[in-house]
Amino acid sequence: MLHNALKLFDKNQRLVMKTPLSKNITFQTYMKAVELNCLSAIVKEEDSWLWHYRFGHLNFRSLNQLVDKDMILEVPKLKIPHKVCDTCLICKQPITAFNYSTAHRSKEILNVVYSNVCGPLEVPSLGRNKYLISFVDEFSRKIWLYLIKAKSDAFDIF
Repeated sequence: MLHNALKLFDKNQRLVMKTPLSKNITFQTYMKAVELNCLSAIVKEEDSWLWHYRFGHLNFRSLNQLVDKDMILEVPKLKIPHKVCDTCLICKQPITAFNYSTAHRSKEILNVVYSNVCGPLEVPSLGRNKYLISFVDEFSRKIWLYLIKAKSDAFDIF
């Protein structure tokens, strides 16, 4: 940390990130975790990998099919390497579908109601309320929201 800023360097001492010190003495930053290779100019790699990166990590069989059908010009016939692309392994992993339909425990309206008290809110409402209490009916999914001045008012609303 130098001059109220955090500087982060990679293993080759190249600057990766620089972020200023905020008022609450933290460093806030947003960064991506995956290294991007598709727009990199990598000349050291053999031609197969270079074209794989240039075409957005397209598989080698499809790249050769584009060459065979003369759909791309001046691209040589590519050798399919035995090594697997690390970026493709990370980014193209299949994920199992999320189960969005959960079984309802309630069979009728107001049988199961969920409640939550939120707050204190940073900016109070026009009526100077700093908390809100919510009620959600599981069967109908209807939501009721009430603004309250203090947590102790939750029982009065209930």
